[in-house]
Amino acid sequence: MNNGRRFGRQNFQCLALVLTMGLSGCQSISGPFAGDDNTPKPGTLGSLKPAAMPELSSVGDARKITREQVTESYRALLPLLQDPGKRLEVRHRLADLEFERAETQLVENAVDEMAGAIEAYENLLAENPGGETNDRILYQLARAYDLRGMRGLQLDALDRLVNDYPRSEFWVESQFRRGDILFRQNRYAEAEDAFMTVINADSSDGRRESFLVNAQYMRGWSQFKQEDFRAALQSYLSVLDLVVPGDTSVVSIEKQYQTLTEDLFRVFGLSLSYLDGARTLQSLFAEAGEKSYERLVYDRYGDQLLEQERYSDAISVYERYIESRPFSAWAPRYHIRIIDTLQAAGFGSTIVDRKAQFVSDYGFYSTYWHQADEETLRYIEQQLESLLPELANRQYALATDSTGQASREHYLAAADYYEEFADTFPVHPETPEMLFLLGEARLALEQWPEAIAAFEQVAYDFPYQGEVPERAREAGYASVLAFREYAKTWPAEPEEDYRSYAEFQQMNRLRFANAFPLDPRSDDVLFTAVQYRFEQQGFQQVVELSQQLIARNPRAELLAESSLLLARSLFELEQYGTAELAYQDALQLIPADDERRSGLVESLAASVFRQAEVLADAGQTAEAVSEFLRVGVVAPTAALRANAEYDAATLLMELEHWQDAIDVMVGFRADYPDHEQIDRLPARLALAYRETEQWERAGDELNRLFALATTDEERRENLLIAAELYERSGNLAKAIDTWRRYANNYPQPRDQFMEAAKSLSGLYDQTGNDERRRFWLREQMAAFDEAPEEADDRMRYLAAEASVILAREKLESYNAIRLTLPLNESMRAKTDALEEAVGAYQKTSGYGVSSFSTEAGYQIAHIYARLGQDLMDSERPPGLSELEMAQYELLLEEQAFPFEDNAISIHEQNASQTRNGIYDEWVRRSFDALKQLLPGRYNKPEILTGVVDELG
Repeated sequence: MNNGRRFGRQNFQCLALVLTMGLSGCQSISGPFAGDDNTPKPGTLGSLKPAAMPELSSVGDARKITREQVTESYRALLPLLQDPGKRLEVRHRLADLEFERAETQLVENAVDEMAGAIEAYENLLAENPGGETNDRILYQLARAYDLRGMRGLQLDALDRLVNDYPRSEFWVESQFRRGDILFRQNRYAEAEDAFMTVINADSSDGRRESFLVNAQYMRGWSQFKQEDFRAALQSYLSVLDLVVPGDTSVVSIEKQYQTLTEDLFRVFGLSLSYLDGARTLQSLFAEAGEKSYERLVYDRYGDQLLEQERYSDAISVYERYIESRPFSAWAPRYHIRIIDTLQAAGFGSTIVDRKAQFVSDYGFYSTYWHQADEETLRYIEQQLESLLPELANRQYALATDSTGQASREHYLAAADYYEEFADTFPVHPETPEMLFLLGEARLALEQWPEAIAAFEQVAYDFPYQGEVPERAREAGYASVLAFREYAKTWPAEPEEDYRSYAEFQQMNRLRFANAFPLDPRSDDVLFTAVQYRFEQQGFQQVVELSQQLIARNPRAELLAESSLLLARSLFELEQYGTAELAYQDALQLIPADDERRSGLVESLAASVFRQAEVLADAGQTAEAVSEFLRVGVVAPTAALRANAEYDAATLLMELEHWQDAIDVMVGFRADYPDHEQIDRLPARLALAYRETEQWERAGDELNRLFALATTDEERRENLLIAAELYERSGNLAKAIDTWRRYANNYPQPRDQFMEAAKSLSGLYDQTGNDERRRFWLREQMAAFDEAPEEADDRMRYLAAEASVILAREKLESYNAIRLTLPLNESMRAKTDALEEAVGAYQKTSGYGVSSFSTEAGYQIAHIYARLGQDLMDSERPPGLSELEMAQYELLLEEQAFPFEDNAISIHEQNASQTRNGIYDEWVRRSFDALKQLLPGRYNKPEILTGVVDELG
């Protein structure tokens, strides 16, 4: 009754749940084996996921029913069941519920109440020893024993299960549990067999898979405990093959099997330590082939050795890996670990070499670099970022502290490292500095092209933001200096190569000057570029560059020098006007004591001079004259001023601007008495003076020409012309002096001599020097008389003219003598004068010049007639009687008649010249005289003339 009352609504619900579930619940209620503590261990049942009851919430309101209620329901149900099989199932289920309750108590409250469950399972086995489901009961019983730490009984239960129920679903797990217990009991060989049984179990139903990893692992442990370390290592590899299949991420596996892998790697390391360490590990993978987890094994083994401070062994591990897998992504990482290990151990002697080896094996120039993946390259770059500068700087420091070949080798090494850094990190912030140091090292090695290239990279190849760094400017200038040193090696090169190198140097200079215009050295470099291009006669570029430099307003010295080169280049380009301005600027800038000033003045003058020449060539003569004369204004001290003024005078003469030409030439002579053209002035001035009728000055110039003449003929001609000009000017003294010099020095040619004598006679006549006049008249006659056969008509005329002049003087003397008492004395004087006068006129007539011959004829006749007349008009002696006077008169007439008769005869002879077509004044006068002397014969309309054979 009581039981019936207790089996109320709630029990009914539980019973309904039991019936709904059937009796299959005994299969699903299971849990892990526990060890001595509550923490599941690898390789045990506790490490497996326990079975669990279905969620009661899936059946109506069953989610509110507790385990106790279910247990009470089963217990209430059990008396009602008549079928032994059903009753057995309910009892099995009650045993599982009790196990579950006791397990909960043990876990949550550490209270061991497992005895009830064990008793229930043992009773079931005892009551039904051959039951088909006893494998499940044995399984649960083994778990209960495990929870109570009853290892022996647990092993017995498991042995019975695996032996009696080889097809049980719990067989694989039970074998594994057996191995675990045997291992705990130090029965390692049996444990190994048990684990091997699991490993070799049929895998078609998938039951062994959850135990395979742990079985392999525990097998390895079993082998390890048996000191079969090599076999243990193989087993460990098998574990890793299972947990790291194919391309599975090592990281994800480590998370999933963290406890197992940690322990695995620990024992792995222990096993290796009992063998040959790194060599064994290397050979192990050599046999097994490359594995995805290989690196992890090396890694953990290395870590263990480091923890034990076995640094050399750890290094050996990394070295073996690198040796085996030189192109692995971990090879460079292990190389760095070697370096870190050496540092940690304080083994500093080889660290530098290891670092250098890293660069060699994995750096930018290595074979490894070109096959590495991006992630590995990033790692290598991270290392190289510090290693390369460190190694480079160390080598550089060693180089500076050593000498000779040792120093050179260190510089070479430093340069290689700096260069590799730049190639590895082309855009790294430190790359410019590395390249700068590379340039310094190349300089020390006298590797000029390489040094220059490095410096130029720093200076020009980086997109610096904002203000250009000081280092860039220094690099740019360093390249300029390096080029200077490099240039010292060029003279031995072929000419074509030399020119090519020099042009590269020029490009370098300009690159620096243009890139760093504010650098204090930039102006000097640009000026050097200007100088070079000027030396190469690249005048157009000199103009451009010098103007660029001038625009910068450099220091005074450079400003002056660049202005000077600008001026010279403009001049060479025939831009003379612009060159003039540039020279003026240069003169303003160059110090007053600069020895080149005089040369600049000359160049300034030349600029103006060339402008004048251009105008002259273009036919703009007047404009050219102005420019030539402007030379003296612009550059009054220039030597070229003389040439300019000389050329100006020449053009003025072409223009027939005679007086302007004279003014220029006179100034030229005064200013430049020693000029090379000075001797050409007299002829030009003489011409200009003659054109302006400045005869005396023209004569002066001819006198200068006389002094300058190099031949006797030149001197003669110049003196002749000078004399003529002086004479024409009216300067009697100069004329006389010049004519006399000519006549005294040049008796030949005779005609010119006679002309000179004629002029002298005339000039002396003007000065009243009759003696000198007569002398030169006689010289005229003598010149003719010495060689009459050589004389021409002019000479004959001059001789006759001189003769007649002297005859006239004789005539005057004759006429001046009066017949006085005593008559015989005066008559004698008169007669002598007559003879001289007649002789003189006869001399004149003898030259055969008609104009003078007729005069001579007339005057001779006149002389005779005059003597007769003078006799008749002579003074009478006093005291004569009339008779005596008559007789005296008769006597005079007798004396006078022959003279008169001669006069008539000579007049008639002179008058007869009309037959020769001559009828001049003297012929006419002879006729007039004849009219007086013979009026009856000649004072008629018609006149007959006789023939005069001769006069004399």
